[in-house]
Amino acid sequence: MTAQNTGEKKQKWYRRTEPFVRGPLIAFLPFATLFLSQLVMLQSAPEAWVWFVDRPGATIVTYLVLLFALLLVERLSTSLFLAGLVTMAPCLVLAIASYLKLTANGVPLLLSDLTMMGQAAEITGFLSPEMGIGSGTVLAIFLAAALLILAFFWTRPLHKLLWWKRLLTAAAMGGALALTLTLPVTGAMLDEAAAGVNQATRNERLGVLAGMYAAARQNAMTEPGEYTEDNMNRIVLQISSNAPRVSTPETRPNVILLMSESFFDPTRLPNVTYSTDPVSNYHSLGETFPAGSFQSNTYAGGTGNVEMEVLTGVSSHFLEEDEVLTTISSEGAYDRIPSIVKAFANQGYRTTYVHSHTNALYSRTEHLPALGFETVVYRDDFKTETANAGYYVSDDSWADEIIARFEDKGEEPIFLFGLSMENHQPYAGNKFSEPSPVEVTTELLEGEHLGMFDSLVHGLYDADQSLGKLVDYFASVDEPTILVFFGDHLPRPSFGDGDTLYDRLGYSTSADTLTWSPEELKYMLSTDYLVWYNYNVDFEVPEELSATGLGTQILNWAGLPKPLYFSWIDTVMEHMLIYRDRLFVAADGTPSHEIPEEFSGIMKRYETIVYDILYGESYSTEALTGSRVRKTVKESMPEVITPPAFGEPEDEELPESESPEPGPASTPPSSTSPAVRPESHREPEESGAPGERHEEHRPSPEDQEV
Repeated sequence: MTAQNTGEKKQKWYRRTEPFVRGPLIAFLPFATLFLSQLVMLQSAPEAWVWFVDRPGATIVTYLVLLFALLLVERLSTSLFLAGLVTMAPCLVLAIASYLKLTANGVPLLLSDLTMMGQAAEITGFLSPEMGIGSGTVLAIFLAAALLILAFFWTRPLHKLLWWKRLLTAAAMGGALALTLTLPVTGAMLDEAAAGVNQATRNERLGVLAGMYAAARQNAMTEPGEYTEDNMNRIVLQISSNAPRVSTPETRPNVILLMSESFFDPTRLPNVTYSTDPVSNYHSLGETFPAGSFQSNTYAGGTGNVEMEVLTGVSSHFLEEDEVLTTISSEGAYDRIPSIVKAFANQGYRTTYVHSHTNALYSRTEHLPALGFETVVYRDDFKTETANAGYYVSDDSWADEIIARFEDKGEEPIFLFGLSMENHQPYAGNKFSEPSPVEVTTELLEGEHLGMFDSLVHGLYDADQSLGKLVDYFASVDEPTILVFFGDHLPRPSFGDGDTLYDRLGYSTSADTLTWSPEELKYMLSTDYLVWYNYNVDFEVPEELSATGLGTQILNWAGLPKPLYFSWIDTVMEHMLIYRDRLFVAADGTPSHEIPEEFSGIMKRYETIVYDILYGESYSTEALTGSRVRKTVKESMPEVITPPAFGEPEDEELPESESPEPGPASTPPSSTSPAVRPESHREPEESGAPGERHEEHRPSPEDQEV
């Protein structure tokens, strides 16, 4: 009898079964999950509660989904603790990830970000130690842990059902879950709140959980209203009739396009003095050569997407909801997508890519060859000796490798794209082993925060020195050469109290990017550029350049024939600079959160062209890009037929009487795309070491670029 009583006491302490506690706990856990997710996003319990009151529809739908999911797991496992953990933990992780991304670069978590979950550890390594998760997040984690402890105490039901009854009730819960998600009233509510808005607005209207689900519902690319074959043919004819004629030039200059990690002119920052000019080469060269503002498509991160927009002229605003320019899932999209790399290759250029880090992120191993690069070089492929500066390969070593690759190019001109790494985040007072060459003075920072700023300025100084080194080298080169140098995006040194370097110094009004006006968002997405050249030429260079328009400008400066698509981008650039979530910048520099009505027509046409090339039937792809893409009716698989390279004859020539008349376009469409083959089918070079023209390596376990 005593043993029995002891057993009962143990059972009550460790496995309590009172239904009057367990039942309400089951009903409360879904509400708590939703509340805590909003607490993470809003960092305020009162604001999270106000959101509940103001959004009853989203609250009820999300609650029911979470409740049925909880009951489904609980019925299958008979464990309330496991059911609570399985439903609550992923929601909180999603909310925390979205909050951190929003804090870092002003954009919440997107569906496309989930494709990079495998690199979560490496990406987290780039976050500044000073970037806190927020007091609201700490409170949410504490409350979630407390609720899960309660669920652990009352994890078992008073009476365990037979297995077939549990399966039956689990099936009922699964059916209720599916019904809730697919009810017309649910779809109508989600679509009304989510259609035509960005993810931040969806999250504000529906909460982070329903906002992500609404984005998933919206992710199928909607066919533009004017999308028909006849309309696409008319668009092509109009672009062709407006495109200028450009013959193949006698002089084909080398083009060195350098994207410097987080480079910008720090003398723009207020309330700071420097012991010496931190970017003296940039300033001195800018007095003689064109220099100005570069409008990026991102803030504080997303280098791969800046890279892709520069090379393709495709605005990421026109992609599917769950995609960015580095994650386009449409079969063969990177073979069809236009790129200046292909345009250079078809004029007989060697095309080389040099990055002083690894190939782990942004699927560069697959995408860069498809864009037209014949040689791809990462950190471990460097022919020159490398040295680290801070956490990464120094910009000085990167400059040496660029020079080495240029000298190996042979007789043909080269298009060389370089991407540096030294000045990548995180920033810390002990990042560099050597003291900064520039002493920074400000009364608004002290201690580790001043040390973080000091490390940023140190990196900018080294980037500027690499610019000077490369200009000195190419000034001694006899071949005509254009060098374009620009920063991919502003960095974001983040302080643990929620502030950033910019609002602490008074450069921005707040660390909360959602509060920024269009004017503030524009200059917070701006870095700096420089165009240098070593021969007698007169360039027309606008004061402001953008990620969308830089590529076509480079083709103009080189004087090369180019695909009709880039002639179209020239037309677009007469109306706008950049178009992204919450920011449209007109060609005259006027920013706005929404696209003005006067530009809606040309933006619709731009969207239709992008849709046709990437997602549609490719009616215009061959004419606009030169890639002869045909889709079979059965599988819609693209067939890429490669036109001849520069200087090579066609396999068959038309009789003179059947030869088409030359049109007004800058170049025949079939002569503007390089031989793009999958890497495994690339033919070996006639000379040189095996694999010399395309060097790659497997991802290392070390930290990798975000």
